[in-house]
Amino acid sequence: MAQQDDIQSLSWEQRLFTVILHAGNARSKAIHAAEQAEVGEFEAAEASLEEAEAEQLEAHKVLAFIIQMEAKGEEVPFSVLLTHSMDLLLLAWAEIDHSRQLMRLYRRVAALEREVEQWRK
Repeated sequence: MAQQDDIQSLSWEQRLFTVILHAGNARSKAIHAAEQAEVGEFEAAEASLEEAEAEQLEAHKVLAFIIQMEAKGEEVPFSVLLTHSMDLLLLAWAEIDHSRQLMRLYRRVAALEREVEQWRK
């Protein structure tokens, strides 16, 4: 887990790439969770979603550090990398929420399929 001192020791670009790395991992793991749920692997999907949330938290810690820098009056240089890192983190949050919704739906569909199978017997 990223600590305040660890983040502070990074260069500006390293901070941004850390956000990009963790946000991208979070998004990928959230998508994987939805794919696992689609085929009925609900425990694995939950585990993947937990990993996605942990990655998202790491990205958020760095972004919160950057926001605190600006709040303290420190210069926060605007760049395409900054925009991309923030965009990717927002996408990760949305993907996690979307995957959580899909997992609920897939559980309901699986339950209904089991119920229909019982009726057919």
